[in-house]
Order: sequence, then structure tokens, then C-alpha cells
Amino acid sequence: MLIIDEKIIELDDLADRVAATFMKLDVVADFKARKLAFESDADLQQKLQTLEENRAYITYRPEIRALQQEILMTDTIYQLKLAENDVQTRLSELAKAISNVVSDAIVVDENLPLKKGGHHGRHHH
Repeated sequence: MLIIDEKIIELDDLADRVAATFMKLDVVADFKARKLAFESDADLQQKLQTLEENRAYITYRPEIRALQQEILMTDTIYQLKLAENDVQTRLSELAKAISNVVSDAIVVDENLPLKKGGHHGRHHH
């Protein structure tokens, strides 16, 4: 049974402050802007709807595969994925900092698909 005491309330308040501070980071603001651009791109959204409606036929219809490739190659999608990766990097850094307070032996799964090599690896250096 969980006993609620002042320390748990303090931890809850601290978690709220950490989350609020994280949401104010530039990488989060950039992600939100990229997500809004993605959601506001009517042409891209129409293409995504067409792709989703025809996903079951992608194996048999080369034009649907071509549409999927076209969508994946748009700058809007690319920029959104970079912004997602940047937010994930900051979340991983935060998780590592918190876990290291407890123990250096705690491993944080970074799950950063763009971290190694590629354009993004060189983008911020």
C-alpha cells in the first residue's frame, strides 16, 4: 500500500516542474512548430489519406508505393523527423541525468534512429 507523505508530494511537484521546464526548451518549441507545419500541409495530408486508404494494396499497386516514397521524401516529413529526434535526444539526456543520481549502472535506452551517421549526425556539429 502506498503511503502518501510529504516526500511523495514533493517528488510529484518536482516532476511537474521538470516537465514544465522541459516543455519550454527550444527543441520542444521547434518540434511543435514542425508538427504544426506537418498538420497544416493540406496537400501532404491528402496524400497521407490516399496512402492510408490504399495501404492494403501497396504490394500490388506500384503507384501507391511511389506515393509512399514521395511522402517519405518530403521536406516537411524530414524536418519533423529531425525535430522528433532532437526531442528524443534531450529526453534521453534527462533520463540519463536522473538515472545517474540513483546509479551509474542504470541503462537508458536512447532509441535514436538518426543518432549514428547520416545527415542528422553531422547537422548539429
